Amino acid sequence: MPSITFIDPTETEVTASFEPGDTLLKAAYFARVEGILAECGGGCSCATCHVHLDSAWDGIVEPPSLQESDMLAFAVEPTPHSRLACQVELTDAHDGLTVTVAKRQY
Repeated sequence: MPSITFIDPTETEVTASFEPGDTLLKAAYFARVEGILAECGGGCSCATCHVHLDSAWDGIVEPPSLQESDMLAFAVEPTPHSRLACQVELTDAHDGLTVTVAKRQY
């Protein structure tokens, strides 16, 4: 089963297994990753599942949609590698991805 590594706001690494088709948010939830609030439940309407993808994955992870890009404007200190965990759908190609949870969600 493929897996990804989350780095939570305390810099603790958590390895999470996932099924293709899961979102980063779902993988984080089942692995009990700390720091992701996801107040809207994964509806791309709050920016409280803000994460940063490792830059080595540029071009491998699909870019954000227009809706996600707009919502990222409400995230605390977004970067070029910011994403909403509810919007990143995982595939087998994402095995080994490293994701850092934003230190502040609001």
